[in-house]
Amino acid sequence: MNIRHRLEELKAEMSPAKKELEFTLKRIRKSPLSIVGAVIVLFYVVIAVFAPIIAPPVTSDPYRIWRDGFSLIPKPLGTPVEDPIARKAGWTVHYFGTAEGQFDIFYGCIWGTITAFRVGILVVGISLLIGLLLGCVAGYYGGIVDELLMRFTDIVLAFPDLILAMALVIALPAVALIDIGLFWAVVLCLILPIIAGRTLKLRGSSNLMLGIICLLTFLAIDIWILGSPPIWIITMKLSQLDKVLIALALVYWPSYARVIRSEFLRLKQEDYVEAAKAVGCSDFRIITRQILPNAIYPIIIMASLNMGSIVLTAAALSFLGIGSPIGYADWGQMISFARNWIWAGFQNPWQYWYTFTIPGLFIFTFVLGWNLLGDAFRDILDPTLRRK
Repeated sequence: MNIRHRLEELKAEMSPAKKELEFTLKRIRKSPLSIVGAVIVLFYVVIAVFAPIIAPPVTSDPYRIWRDGFSLIPKPLGTPVEDPIARKAGWTVHYFGTAEGQFDIFYGCIWGTITAFRVGILVVGISLLIGLLLGCVAGYYGGIVDELLMRFTDIVLAFPDLILAMALVIALPAVALIDIGLFWAVVLCLILPIIAGRTLKLRGSSNLMLGIICLLTFLAIDIWILGSPPIWIITMKLSQLDKVLIALALVYWPSYARVIRSEFLRLKQEDYVEAAKAVGCSDFRIITRQILPNAIYPIIIMASLNMGSIVLTAAALSFLGIGSPIGYADWGQMISFARNWIWAGFQNPWQYWYTFTIPGLFIFTFVLGWNLLGDAFRDILDPTLRRK
């Protein structure tokens, strides 16, 4: 009898979650475009996962587009493959034809899907992490910290995304010097306030000031040590694609910082936050357990919408010749191979249309899918729209 009573209590406790799930599914069914966006994204996920089967690699580097000769004139769709190595790998025809330089378009589009996901996910992840860190600190502590961080954010936002990304890609060195001392200084600046908040009961500006003092102290020690042999410095080679990822992450983080700051300014005045402060919770606990879970939804929506725009910007960089290296599987570079044949296509519209239309369709549908999926996340996660 007690077990049955307990099961009934568990069902009663789970019923709100069940109702919420049913309401969410109902919202999804009411938005056919959301389903279309999810299907498009899932389609590209399948392509990325099964790329080695759909387009078997010909060379040791699967991201290098294989070439069937060196002629500049593209081959039409369905042209038989002449390269014996490619035929041995299972290629019989060029399904989408070839681009200038005899790069196989089908191979470039299929493996370019992996490149698109790699660029989108890594850039969104890095920029989201930077934006969350700076936005949380600025929105929660306010004052001079907020002013300094937001004015720096405004400086970055003052530049157009594409122009700033181009400048950063060109300016970044091929070999990066990473200062381990600076890295540990920043880590200690983040950890010590947490420890102080739990042991010394420091909160607010005093807690943050301790972290800043620790950061400045370690910077001074690091500069003094670097007067001797640079034992704190490590080098890391950056490929052209790595430079693109870093540049895009440095371009897109300010929008996340702005949004999360505005959410923190709104939520830190709520009663449950004041109650947490009253019972002696540390700043770290209040930020991570009370405010951030309620402020994360707009960031998730923005991240899904930015996936498409980031891939579009990366494709633009590759088209301009400062993105992926020549021959790398990238949609923007596939269109770059076709720019000498666009005018020829206007003279004879049915001759070289495939060289720029097919990669363009891949970019268009990928971006469209993420935009539609972002709208779906907004309808599902935004509490101001859920019950309308």
